[in-house]
Amino acid sequence: MNTMKIAIKIEKGRNYMNALTIKEMGKTNRTRILKNFKVSLLLLIAVTPACNYLDFDESIGYSQHDQMYETFTRAEAMLTQAYTYLDNDFGSIDGGMRECATDDGYYVWSNSSVRNFTNGSWSAIKLVDAKWDNLYTGIRVTNQFVEHINKADFSRFEWNTDYKTWIDKSQYWSYEARFLRAYYHFELAKRYGDIPLVTKIYDINNVNNITKMPFQQVIKFIAAECDTLAQKLPVSYSKVSSLQYGRITKGAAMALKSRALLYAASPLHNSTNDIQKWKDAALAAKNLMDSAFYSLEAITVSSVNNLGSKELILEQRNGTTNNFEKLNYPAGFDGGNTGTCPTQNLVDAFQTINGYDVSLTSSGWVSSDPAFDASKPYDKRDPRFYKTVTYDGSKWKNQTIEVFEGGKNGYPLNGATPTGYYLRKYLIESVNLAPTASTQYHYWVLFRYSEILLNYAEAMNEAFGSEYSDATYKISARAALNLIRSRATMPIVSTAKPVEEFRSIIQRERRVEFAFEGHRFWDIRRWKIGTDTQSAIKGVSIKSDGASKTYSLTEIENRVWHEKMNLYPIPQSELYINPSLNPQNFGW
Repeated sequence: MNTMKIAIKIEKGRNYMNALTIKEMGKTNRTRILKNFKVSLLLLIAVTPACNYLDFDESIGYSQHDQMYETFTRAEAMLTQAYTYLDNDFGSIDGGMRECATDDGYYVWSNSSVRNFTNGSWSAIKLVDAKWDNLYTGIRVTNQFVEHINKADFSRFEWNTDYKTWIDKSQYWSYEARFLRAYYHFELAKRYGDIPLVTKIYDINNVNNITKMPFQQVIKFIAAECDTLAQKLPVSYSKVSSLQYGRITKGAAMALKSRALLYAASPLHNSTNDIQKWKDAALAAKNLMDSAFYSLEAITVSSVNNLGSKELILEQRNGTTNNFEKLNYPAGFDGGNTGTCPTQNLVDAFQTINGYDVSLTSSGWVSSDPAFDASKPYDKRDPRFYKTVTYDGSKWKNQTIEVFEGGKNGYPLNGATPTGYYLRKYLIESVNLAPTASTQYHYWVLFRYSEILLNYAEAMNEAFGSEYSDATYKISARAALNLIRSRATMPIVSTAKPVEEFRSIIQRERRVEFAFEGHRFWDIRRWKIGTDTQSAIKGVSIKSDGASKTYSLTEIENRVWHEKMNLYPIPQSELYINPSLNPQNFGW
């Protein structure tokens, strides 16, 4: 039985944007998927794996690409395919989260390629997190969809009983595809900088001559697309016929613009510190804040794996699985493998509940908080710490975690965390791995409202300072940041700060708010702080005599960092195929 696959043609190597060839799909899978089409696009997104496969009815016997758009069902299948290139980081780099390549995380198993990020062995030939092919394939799918859906004629189905429902659903399809195209371009630009901007279908005669567009022009295109799409897309799909969840909304378009303009204003891409870029970024965030589409949740409400969150703007939906739990449950639990481990570097970023810094030094725990007890260093910390990190003495699945030497989750147990901490964020505690396995849906947050507030705070501080507000920018950078801290039940920043000092406060706030949500890796690069953050990775060694515990700072890894690592190298294979992509990124 044959499968039907989107095949990328090859000329002198891999070509990332060439013609589609279609083969038939087996009847069993075809029937299953067609039934799912009738349920909802949400369900399709949840159950369709992120690969280049689609299901069609072979009995129709079509062979031309245009025929994919002859029915609503087939057209929706193509849109669903376009969604599958949305990324998540449930161990996306050989089992490790991307944060394992930052000072926030360490991957316990040395055979994972995520380690190549930190030992300096990655290159244009030895790639890590290489998304060039995947994202340009996604862009081609969206370009195909936009080109064909705008010419599709469904009028012959006018007397079908489902016609009005399908017309209601399909009115936003081209705008959703255009958003995905813009989003995939942004994912490429933040990795590679200058990239080809591809908004049409290329044939074999001209695709390998396409040239790069400067990063700032790519961002300009993305921002303009987002402006257009925000006028076309709905705030929600609650009034659209049939079940329509997990789809691109007006808020998502505004959020993408906010993120893209913030990156464009950041030091990596704004070497002259053009203040207008910071103003533009602040305005984009402010417009979404003014919309009142979203609001902050209480700290007691989970902001991840929670489709009911009032903060949630856009997520990537996954089917039921326990893969992330298999990768990251603590050693000592049935099925626990350990994987991504928070570092002492990250733990030191979480203040006490009274707003004082805490750090583990060679002399022991240090804090100016009069209420801090060095014998209980994890008590009375920022509430976000407890949602992020599993630590010695904490509870997991109704058991007390013992990370101290000889403890049931500590050294010398195989796979025990070398940093002294296990991951908590995004893990679903109710999932069982043994003796009877269970699964749960997992939802990766692509945008949430907290980011918009911190985008605004950062841009406003760089443009105007921490205190500025006026009729347009109605709240100051400090006020926006304090909304996040108040929600976390942390003390507010009570006085004005110089730009440099407030910048450090914002950077720490983003770090603790978004730990293991996929931001730190990119923030380090756009801020150009790799030299300061990516060297010595720390952990804690704990010993217990039964009555008390001692805590010692340990060095886990000395990492390699070069400024060239702020951007990825363009894959060497692509430069061979298309010399017009030269020059290679700086340093590679």
